[in-house]
Amino acid sequence: MKVLIVGNYPLGYQQSMHRYAELLVQGLEIAGVDVRLIRSTPVFGRLKRGDEGLSKWLGYMDRYLLFPPLLRWRARHFDVVHIADQGNGMYASMLGNKPSVVTCHDMLAIRSALGEVSENPTRLTGRILQRWTLRGLKRAAHVVCVSEQTQREWWRIGFPALSGTSVVPNALNYPYHPMDQAERKARLDRLGVGDTPYVLHVGSNNWYKNRPGLARIFDALAQHDTFGTFQLVIAGKALEAEVENWLLARGHGARLIQTGPVDNEDLRALYSGAALLLFPSLQEGFGWPIVEAQACGCLVATTNRAPMTEVGGQGAIYFDVSDPKGAAATIAGAWDDRDALLGRGLENAKRYTTEAMIAGYVDAYRAVGSGNHRSESA
Repeated sequence: MKVLIVGNYPLGYQQSMHRYAELLVQGLEIAGVDVRLIRSTPVFGRLKRGDEGLSKWLGYMDRYLLFPPLLRWRARHFDVVHIADQGNGMYASMLGNKPSVVTCHDMLAIRSALGEVSENPTRLTGRILQRWTLRGLKRAAHVVCVSEQTQREWWRIGFPALSGTSVVPNALNYPYHPMDQAERKARLDRLGVGDTPYVLHVGSNNWYKNRPGLARIFDALAQHDTFGTFQLVIAGKALEAEVENWLLARGHGARLIQTGPVDNEDLRALYSGAALLLFPSLQEGFGWPIVEAQACGCLVATTNRAPMTEVGGQGAIYFDVSDPKGAAATIAGAWDDRDALLGRGLENAKRYTTEAMIAGYVDAYRAVGSGNHRSESA
């Protein structure tokens, strides 16, 4: 079987999606599949880099004007085309009769364009783009969802569609595991974290990551004696000024540490040294940091909504994200049970293997290759 993986635009600043496509290629090669990776080549995008304004439109020219003819030509030599991100779902309608599999990581952008997400209003051009994406997804031979929650949303919004569907959870896109104390200390010292206990947050300023809620939960948590001296460490993009200033006004300036973007090994050190990963997302398609933290032996506290509850299993603390004080009380109340939770978290993380993920995709490829691509549940 020959499979062509369609990765994301190199200048699209979606590092997790780039790593995901590379993980697919590596895993499929190990499984004996003849696989190639193709991405849109930056041509116009090189004239002005960025992801806003003119830069965005130049990138669109590369992705939607120059790339489709190349993709269709290359696809002729493969049995299946696998589009690794639903954001590129429109490519499924550009492949003629070539069967395609699309990975749907989440339906957030499409739901926002449909007016379902008040926190994330979408402009006209965005609504047009997401309608185009949805039409393409409906033309795919098979849509693989990374969680049951994402599949439920796909069923509700995407059907009726030609495609079958299945759930294939993400694997860890890096071999996260507990880091030994000496190496961890060296890395944490370099990051400015030091030896003080800390609550870790890994994320961005996207609306669904809920960083304003993160700040309020940490503030409430700091009122409990157990957490009174804890630091708040932010890995990834810096907090927006409004959120940072709120924390400063509440007296948390001395305990706020922002590392900026970190590499995988520094992130492993942060997970391994944290007393708690605080992940108060409003919505997710999967929620990679939950299982990454668990794999490093870090206690996780996250929102009591799917897919967070689905991904974290029995190895996490779940709270009501709409009630910061209640969330802090829930975390404090579970603190004495943290050793048991850590053990269950380590066991839970073992579910998310590359081997299991690749096996799920090979099943999908075989289904579309045989023409039997509508799942029974569809």
